[in-house]
This record gives sequence, structure tokens and C-alpha cells, in this order.
Amino acid sequence: MLPKKFRLPVENFESVYRTGKKVRGKYGMLVFSENNVGNPRIGFVVSKKIGNAVMRHRMTRLLRNSFLDAINELNMSDINFDFQYVAFMYCDKYSLLKEEIKNQLMQMKND
Repeated sequence: MLPKKFRLPVENFESVYRTGKKVRGKYGMLVFSENNVGNPRIGFVVSKKIGNAVMRHRMTRLLRNSFLDAINELNMSDINFDFQYVAFMYCDKYSLLKEEIKNQLMQMKND
């Protein structure tokens, strides 16, 4: 489970999507905007287009773990950003998702 301080509240999803910058990848799009909380907050959108409930839940678990690992590896655990990951395509490979998220975070740092 994602620690509470890293969870993006539901009421912030729409504002992050509307005002945030977007970085698209093969499996999904990373949307990010600044916050003033003191730590990154993360939310995931995995629609029914991805598959049945089992597939969606598996992808959400993999995204959650790969996102936290990527943030720790890139030493970004103290940045003030809200992140929303919108999944486009099903992927059940942890390494592929982690690599994509790391690439998207690096693109975000370069902007």
C-alpha cells in the first residue's frame, strides 16, 4: 500500500490533469504539477480499457511499486510535485514499467 503522505487526494486529480505538464510514454502518460506539501504525491488512473478488474489491479500494484522505486533511485523523494499516471496500455512487466517511469521522470527534470 502507498503510504498516506504519498497519496494524491481525489479532489486534486482534476486540477493536476488540467494545469499539469504531460509526458507521454508507451504504456501511459505522466502528468505533474507543483504542490506545497513538501513531498511528492502520486495518483493512478487505470480505466476499464486496460482490462478486467484483475488486470487493472495488477497494473496498479506494479505502477505503485515501480513509481516509488524510481523516485528513490533518482533521489527525488523530497520534491514538491503532484503526479498522476494515466495508463493507456496493459503491461504486467515490472521492469518495463519502472524503466518507462524513470524515463518520464528524467524528462520532467529536464523541463
